[in-house]
Amino acid sequence: MPSMLSVGLCLACLLGATVPCWSQLLPTESRSRRSSVDCEQVTDGTASRPDYQLDSSEEDWSSLCNPAMRGDDPWDRVKYIALGGSSYVSFGGELRGSYERYRNYNWGSGPQDPNGYYLNRIIGHADLHLGPRVRVFAEFQSGLEFGRNGGPRPVIDQDKLDVSQLFLELNPSTPKDRPPISLRLGRQELNYGERTLVSTRELNVRRPFDGIKLVFQPPKWRIDVFAVKPVASALARSFPPLLVRNAHLIL
Repeated sequence: MPSMLSVGLCLACLLGATVPCWSQLLPTESRSRRSSVDCEQVTDGTASRPDYQLDSSEEDWSSLCNPAMRGDDPWDRVKYIALGGSSYVSFGGELRGSYERYRNYNWGSGPQDPNGYYLNRIIGHADLHLGPRVRVFAEFQSGLEFGRNGGPRPVIDQDKLDVSQLFLELNPSTPKDRPPISLRLGRQELNYGERTLVSTRELNVRRPFDGIKLVFQPPKWRIDVFAVKPVASALARSFPPLLVRNAHLIL
């Protein structure tokens, strides 16, 4: 039975490696935007085809309302589903499998695992745009660990099913001489700088934040103001408080 399980996991990892996972690419230089692109802007040439982002909530697929903007990507048909007017919904996901093996893990302290272990992550999201001013984004993730001596590491290896993002975004209308403003309320991912302090922590279980974020976008600038709290995984919440401490970030 263990050998059959190992073979099955190997096939799953191979499948995950062969399926294009563009969402795992490093983020491009493009930044988060307000949800105000409509088909008139697309047809007059002011909009361009978006890039896949590490954080899927940063993607803007509104340009696909113009069939001419759709390329050979087979996923385009689910990236923009018109709902009437300027409203649409976009779907996306990620399947990632990996095998890890360490020698003298943690300098030889604690359980060692000479045979290695498998990690698997599935992420799926839905991005609903109700016109150019209101947006609801929902994302679920499942991170699983198989075969690690000592079991999954807390916080980073396993979270069987959890809400990784769920927020409401408002993009109020502003005069043309004022910078665009957007407001996000709820659970969301944050990535800044070298991603050592405020980041999603791109491991098998990603780390979201609960809170509020306000974004100003004057010409050639972007100013983010946020007050958030990191979210611990379900497995991490089952460990002693000393292992998982509460923290708040205000900037």
